[in-house]
Amino acid sequence: ELFDLAGKECNIWRALVLLEDWRPGHYLEVRGQPFVEWQAGMVVEWCYDTPHMAANVGLEPSYTLQITGHL
Repeated sequence: ELFDLAGKECNIWRALVLLEDWRPGHYLEVRGQPFVEWQAGMVVEWCYDTPHMAANVGLEPSYTLQITGHL
């Protein structure tokens, strides 16, 4: 509502910046593609309605930076 994007949702994008190297138990999946063993600094991006998920079933915290914006 703030940016008046009704009907223009396809312009909304999200980027996830992985701030640390992957550790066991950290998991990310976008469009059915799993991501593991990533390196710090890797960026994964997707459109607003793309199926995605993340989980941490490991023993250490997982830190990421999420950026959402519109084009």
